[in-house]
Amino acid sequence: MEAAKAESAGMLESLDTIEFDGQNCEDVDMDCDGWDGNDRRCECGNRRVGWTFTNYNNCWQYYAEAY
Repeated sequence: MEAAKAESAGMLESLDTIEFDGQNCEDVDMDCDGWDGNDRRCECGNRRVGWTFTNYNNCWQYYAEAY
C-alpha cells in the first residue's frame, strides 16, 4: 500500500488533474478536467473515482477508474 501512495503522489506532482477510465462526463453542462487523485468525485462531480490495481502479465498496473 505504501508503494501505491508513493506512485499516486508522483503522478500528481506534475498534474493538477488526471484523466481516468470511465471519464464520460459529456452529459453535464461543464467541461470535466479529470480527477485530483484525492477526492471521491471528479472535478465536475459527475463520477465517483478511485485508484485501481491490476496484475497483468506479472506486472502491476495502477490507474484511476470511475466506479
